[in-house]
Amino acid sequence: MPVMDGFGVLEAIKARDLPAMVIVISGDIQPEASARVMRLGALAFIKKPLNPEQLSQILSDFGIYSE
Repeated sequence: MPVMDGFGVLEAIKARDLPAMVIVISGDIQPEASARVMRLGALAFIKKPLNPEQLSQILSDFGIYSE
């Protein structure tokens, strides 16, 4: 993203109290990255490479998707 990173997007969503359901998928495997996005309101943090079963389970847990 040319203007802000994902942390910035989450900060903007939180600052504006926007009704968003955000799941972060990232290659950043540092524990602090995961903790930071969760503090900023993300529903979940998924590490790349994406595991389709994990994504399906998270979406199902939040009532976003069901098979």
